[in-house]
Amino acid sequence: MQDKMINKYIAKNHSGSVFTDNELQVIKDGNIDDMVTTFLDMNTEYYNKQMQSVLKVFTQFMSTEIELERIIYQKEFDGKFVGCQIMDGDIDVFLGIAGEDADLLCVASTFSKEDMNKFDADAYDAICELINIINGAYATKLSYEEIEVSLHPPVFYQDTQIKADNGMYVVTFNMKGHRFNLLMVADDKVKLNV
Repeated sequence: MQDKMINKYIAKNHSGSVFTDNELQVIKDGNIDDMVTTFLDMNTEYYNKQMQSVLKVFTQFMSTEIELERIIYQKEFDGKFVGCQIMDGDIDVFLGIAGEDADLLCVASTFSKEDMNKFDADAYDAICELINIINGAYATKLSYEEIEVSLHPPVFYQDTQIKADNGMYVVTFNMKGHRFNLLMVADDKVKLNV
């Protein structure tokens, strides 16, 4: 099994008591795209592709100790610290990483492979670059289907409320005891109250 990141989530949230032959093969193969479409209940293909991009980037650039804990769909989210980026064009896309100072510092340190002790400009840049890489991968996936989007520069907000007209996915990850949330909106309008 290549992807330990979502294995515990799958085991905990699998709807049946027994895995089908196809599900077992998907787990054995460890292909992230297939794991997302088979086991994560995302409500559109846009969200499937967005989650696939997130997990692939996390697998490539982050710690092997990162685990997907839960996925919730909700209309709004209040975040103490939120790094985010908007894409627009054929569809509107929002991706944010939210958490407490210490949690985001762990993400920034792990991604940058530097031991950061305070949330300063370097930590801010690391979070923004991580978001930019995820969205770049997502934009590439969308372009294969001739869906064009433009990336705006990533930004960081403190004490922010995010609202999506139809709702957003709030995906909680745990890394080395630090929990942070990934906020995903695809093909929907987002409002930020800062």
